[in-house]
Amino acid sequence: MVKQILVFSIGLLFGSLVMGQDPVNWTFSYNEDEKELVFEAEMQSNWVIYSQHTDPDGPVPTYFELEDSEDFKSNAEVEELSIPEKKMDDLFGVEVIKFNNTASFSQKMEFVRDGAKIKGSVTYMTCDNQRCLPPKTVPFEVKT
Repeated sequence: MVKQILVFSIGLLFGSLVMGQDPVNWTFSYNEDEKELVFEAEMQSNWVIYSQHTDPDGPVPTYFELEDSEDFKSNAEVEELSIPEKKMDDLFGVEVIKFNNTASFSQKMEFVRDGAKIKGSVTYMTCDNQRCLPPKTVPFEVKT
């Protein structure tokens, strides 16, 4: 836990130096045929994001949240479609599960009303081999 706080603090310092530059670009869509939300991240070279299932003593895991609405329903977990890399990380001192270059996730929907707007957010942490940026939450809205 102490290492995580230290890395987070260092990330805040370097994050302010980067001045709002975000090395991760997210896209959000709805696949009508599969009845699922699709979340895709593209990272700049040498930057990574972390799995939803990474060690609690490591980096902040990626987390998806949907706003409550009567226009849609999902009890399904967000699935990781991309194959992550699992290895010991010197920054955190624990084994981490991370995605390099790109990451794809999906969430099956049980019900979606025609023309619905699905709103939510993704929270993630990104690091390169020297530093981490503070966790960031990106809101999204997908029209069906």
